[in-house]
Amino acid sequence: MSADTAADPVPRPSRNPFWFAVEAAMILAFISMLVVMFIQVVSRHALAVGVPWTDETSRFLYIAQIFLGLSIAQRYGQHIRITVALDLMGPRLRRITEAFADLLTALICILLIVGAVEMMRKSGNALASTLPLPMSAIYGVQCIGIALYALLVLKDLRDKLFYHDEKGAAA
Repeated sequence: MSADTAADPVPRPSRNPFWFAVEAAMILAFISMLVVMFIQVVSRHALAVGVPWTDETSRFLYIAQIFLGLSIAQRYGQHIRITVALDLMGPRLRRITEAFADLLTALICILLIVGAVEMMRKSGNALASTLPLPMSAIYGVQCIGIALYALLVLKDLRDKLFYHDEKGAAA
């Protein structure tokens, strides 16, 4: 983590149009989920009326923000990490260990993508119970989020393996 990141824990919005769209979609999913949950609470407790679509909608929006947020956090290096063992290692061993962890993470992502695609295939014709959406849509969002995350992890792996200074530390 750089000194800039430590001093300013909230990254600035991306200027890249693609990442701006991903960040905007995640923020929109979060705000929409809050609005839907507010409707759900008010309708149940203040009006004593159940609104069936709110539970499923908030769940879908929550899943969308998790998987889009996963890639955004990776992009900015903001994932929570426990680095006690890494801090005790020399630069070269630390880089190798982190590269191995990135490789393992990428392999797990590939398995998750295969699983999400399989679930999209299996649930393609099934509609959500209260929404006019196919259940495959939620697996599609998961697949996109995990794929973006995997690509960023692979980029970090490439950087660790090929772009480092003579002391072995990542540049």
